[in-house]
Amino acid sequence: MELLDAIKTRRSIREFTGERIPDVDIEKILDAARYAPSPENLQMWRYVVIRDDQETKDFIAEVCREAARGVFGAQPYEMTQGRIWYIPDSIRPREFEDLRDGSLFTYPKDADTLIIGCASESFTDAYQLYPLHLMGSVCVAMGMLQMWLVAHSMGYGVGWTALATTDPRHSELVCERIGIPRSWVPIGILCIGVPKEKRMLGPSRFPLEGVMYSERWGN
Repeated sequence: MELLDAIKTRRSIREFTGERIPDVDIEKILDAARYAPSPENLQMWRYVVIRDDQETKDFIAEVCREAARGVFGAQPYEMTQGRIWYIPDSIRPREFEDLRDGSLFTYPKDADTLIIGCASESFTDAYQLYPLHLMGSVCVAMGMLQMWLVAHSMGYGVGWTALATTDPRHSELVCERIGIPRSWVPIGILCIGVPKEKRMLGPSRFPLEGVMYSERWGN
């Protein structure tokens, strides 16, 4: 798959068959993260890969569900935003119910592989501090996107979630569960698996002229 095609056809997949992905393919996907950029080549990232521990997958899925209930449970019962035009009217009520009760976000339990990306602003020998929100988390995100694109180009489905790591209380539970040191912060979780179905239709994007300015803001 051409790189530009992979970028344009990448979609968030939230339904997996549960089939096992060959180890060699997972290794290729993981290896892509090593080539992400980082300041001074500090490589301030670590990844925890979960494949065989189904109890931890179920645990993370339940944390995501609980977090989603808090985030989306108070929303009005409608899905009228133009950015989600691609959801047919006939299934909007059902989709939104899954959103409200959090079941839409339990897909980590069915993924073949979970990759938890962690960043640190202190676990380096750099003279200056590279703030986590400006550097470490960005570097991890770029590594995760590279893995996402490689997995997509190989025909696998990928979903990304930060529901289990956004709230510090949930993040603490995840850290305790898999032994993440306090000098490292979990940024998000990449869920990779065999998709139940291909998803080509997706959200529209603003036109290039709407998000890119020439020389000065607004031009």
